[in-house]
Amino acid sequence: MAEPTPNPDPAFAAILDKYCAITRVPYDEFTRAFLRRCQSFSVKANGGVYKYYRRGAGPTVVLAHGIHSHLGSMVPIAEQLLDLGYEVALFDMPAHGEAAGSGTDPVQVRDFIRKVCARLGAIHAVVSHSLGGLWALSALHRDGFRADAFVSISTPSTTRFLVEKFVQLNQLDADIETRLCHELERRHGATLWTDYAPRHIVGALDLPGLVIHGAKDDFVPPAHAQELYDAWPGATLEIVEGAGHFEILGLGAVGQRVASYLREVPVAATA
Repeated sequence: MAEPTPNPDPAFAAILDKYCAITRVPYDEFTRAFLRRCQSFSVKANGGVYKYYRRGAGPTVVLAHGIHSHLGSMVPIAEQLLDLGYEVALFDMPAHGEAAGSGTDPVQVRDFIRKVCARLGAIHAVVSHSLGGLWALSALHRDGFRADAFVSISTPSTTRFLVEKFVQLNQLDADIETRLCHELERRHGATLWTDYAPRHIVGALDLPGLVIHGAKDDFVPPAHAQELYDAWPGATLEIVEGAGHFEILGLGAVGQRVASYLREVPVAATA
């Protein structure tokens, strides 16, 4: 990770800190009850020790949650997959849930996911939500781990969107957006906008995908799903009427669609 910009002006430094900060959400009892029925493992990554959890028997499905969330957001889908004979693997991203850290970046999260998936062995599929899709796709990209299929739920199609959304939510001007982009390029390289952009990655991946998005998603607009689908050879697109960005994970019909899709995908990945 690159060092912060030397002596930035205080106002811009505060904006940078806010952009990089993670809102830590505590586990609820539903999540804790689920984890009590899982096996817990540890992996070293980015100078820290992180937990991941496994439960079930059968083809392994990795569930990747989004930003400002934790693994508990994926539990409703995990429960449905367990009932159908899959093994599930879940974890908190760095600085999320009960994982170490107060902030993170795409390089750090990509490397963490790769470390966990290397421990899991053969992976049948990844099911992701929101920014978890961007992170997990970047971990698959360019000699990352292997999987038989990928399910994207409410994933933004570009990396630049993250900056644009932050600027919009905080009512910042175009100059701040430009400065943020320049600083992110300085930290992570000028190819950040393609190396971590789902719509650029999926065209290079030789695996099938299911793109699911809520028609009423006002956080990541449904147009992102169309962009991802258009760039992804062999992908399937499902727009869920009436669903928003966050509640989509709790809809039983979404979990059922994910499960029916995965049953159609041959189990072929090897460790």
